[in-house]
Amino acid sequence: MNNLFLVIIAGGSGTRFWPKSTSRRPKQLLSFSSASEPQAPSLLSQTLNRFDGLVPGGAQGQKHRMIITTQLLSEAVAQNAPQVTILAEPQGRNTAPCVYWGARAVAEKDPRGIMLVMPADHYISQPEKFRTSVRAAAEWAQVHDDLVTLGVQPTRPETGYGYLRIGSALPGGTCRKVDAFVEKPNAERAQEFLRAGNYLWNGGMFVWRADVILKAFDEFMPEMKRAWESSGGDLQKAYPQMTATSIDYGIMEKARNVVSFPLDCGWDDLGSWISLEGAADVLQARREGGVVTGGELLAVESDGNIVDAPGRLVAILGVSDLIVVEHGQAILVAHKEKAQDIKKIVDRLKTVRPDLV
Repeated sequence: MNNLFLVIIAGGSGTRFWPKSTSRRPKQLLSFSSASEPQAPSLLSQTLNRFDGLVPGGAQGQKHRMIITTQLLSEAVAQNAPQVTILAEPQGRNTAPCVYWGARAVAEKDPRGIMLVMPADHYISQPEKFRTSVRAAAEWAQVHDDLVTLGVQPTRPETGYGYLRIGSALPGGTCRKVDAFVEKPNAERAQEFLRAGNYLWNGGMFVWRADVILKAFDEFMPEMKRAWESSGGDLQKAYPQMTATSIDYGIMEKARNVVSFPLDCGWDDLGSWISLEGAADVLQARREGGVVTGGELLAVESDGNIVDAPGRLVAILGVSDLIVVEHGQAILVAHKEKAQDIKKIVDRLKTVRPDLV
């Protein structure tokens, strides 16, 4: 298929992975090593690599591959992504505006071009199985006026993800109608979803033709087109007028033509240090005493810890459920219960040590 266009969203700040991530080196530019790949490329590079053989790269990459990021990150992203078009947002406005911009950019090249909209920071251990599902989704999108989302087959009762409630299989393949988008559940509901068997994790991965998604924007968010056309296509003028919301809330939860292809490919969304526990088997990072994604761990009378300290031996005695991270001039030691509150440290450092954030 020569009308595939990869649009990667890579504008996140990734403060929950401090000190390994900073404002100029967010999560998508990080590498999380595994036993089988101790010198793994960045998450962004892995995202690009898994589309090799599917979306044209090399000299054709400038046309068929785009990364939407912030102006602050554009230079660092470009260094990670040679021969890819970099689209730098003048300001962060959530995912709906950048998807709209990406759709306009694809439509200029091919109005019926198929967009593969992908986050930059997911981990996938079985890329060939992933590509098989993407091919099937792209073939469906080419001949159907549907908005396709790639839902992930859940492997645990996860409370950190939204879910898709899916209906019966549609004729012609593994495609399923999406009946509803479901917010992040509590532990009890997550267990129910896993038992029910008709719920998928919402991984934020989409496949659609440019004309189909632009039509959906015209129906559900007509202000986007008005902002674009009133500015004469001037991004600096148009962007502040665009509604700052997610593509899920702005379009997907309202559209009636949403379908899904289930993914079963060793997927995980690395959202915070504690999320490494869920991805530990995928990363082959489980060790005695906890999860290790950098360095070595010597644990005595200790369990459930998360360690990332490349080139170091971390010895712990009589402590459990800690996050221990060394990077550059900083060391983080936190309880896992506070993993979502690391932003408090980042906020304090902006005043006392801005060089570290």
